[in-house]
Amino acid sequence: MPDVLIRRAGADDALVVAALHLQSARDLGQDGEPGFLDRFVDAWLASRPDHPTWVAESRGEHAGVLSTRRLRPLPFPGRPEVSWLYVGTIFVAPGHRKRGIGRALIEGMLEWSRATDVKWVRLNVDPAQHHFYRSLGFRLADTILEYDLRES
Repeated sequence: MPDVLIRRAGADDALVVAALHLQSARDLGQDGEPGFLDRFVDAWLASRPDHPTWVAESRGEHAGVLSTRRLRPLPFPGRPEVSWLYVGTIFVAPGHRKRGIGRALIEGMLEWSRATDVKWVRLNVDPAQHHFYRSLGFRLADTILEYDLRES
């Protein structure tokens, strides 16, 4: 894909990452809120090492974002130190969809993960999207349990 660049977001990209998250929220029907961009930038910069993020650029525009949360368990005797990623946001701007940008974002994240101590990547998606993620090598994991405190 010659007209698409996938790169890991740096501190200088904080406002771009915030704007793409806001665009994603609006795409999902959420309204913006006063001060969101500033709050997001401050939070993301403060926790950036634990939130690896990738930005897609195409045709001179910011075309998408993929944000993760990196989890690193505390050391334990006899257990290798590894981490894992949870994909929280993957968003491709409407004018850039159906061009392989989502796939390229995931492949960029997986390439980076293979070069680090990340041993697995998890995400929650609508079952209608399972085929797409399976084509990238993801498989259904059925060992996760959840306790929803909103229900108690």
